[in-house]
Amino acid sequence: RITSASFSPVAPYRLAVVSGTKVGIWQPAALKEGSLEEAKSLSKFKDVTLCASWRSDGKLLLVGEASGSCAVIEVEKNSVLRRLRGHGDAVTCAAFAETEKSRCATGCKDGKLRLWDVATSELLSTMEAHDDCLKCCAVGPVGAGSWITAGHDQMVKLWDERSKPDQPAIAVNHGSPVECGCAFPGAALYASGGGTAV
Repeated sequence: RITSASFSPVAPYRLAVVSGTKVGIWQPAALKEGSLEEAKSLSKFKDVTLCASWRSDGKLLLVGEASGSCAVIEVEKNSVLRRLRGHGDAVTCAAFAETEKSRCATGCKDGKLRLWDVATSELLSTMEAHDDCLKCCAVGPVGAGSWITAGHDQMVKLWDERSKPDQPAIAVNHGSPVECGCAFPGAALYASGGGTAV
């Protein structure tokens, strides 16, 4: 069962496919145009993997685990650099900051959004983001410290650490539990999917 997929934002635009206790890294097939081939398999996980998210340079990958940790993977070396620990439940979504490459956010089944210093594994802050499982996390449109989240509580929220770190700057009711979301380039638009609506 595939639980998540994420494209690298830089060439060769590899695809991370999350399934069971592994993450497959797929890339364009050399001999067959329009096809993908599995280039490597990351299997450094003791529990089920739930999500993956690439850093903007395509060198690092965040992988959320059902055990409540998030692995920071150096893809070329096929190695776990560190694990971000301290989640109260399964890590269901994750994203690297756009401009500050050493920062990331993780979302959890407990509804909390956690912000991390990737270089030191230090937990910088925790926000009570959603009343139910947090399913989506993406970089927001207003620069560093801006995040978009969505969850099973039907809400899509924009967070800005600089102005109101404990309250969303904007909150919109999707009308159904949100299962997936996608920020458009520049993050000025966000599509949320849940129930029968996008």
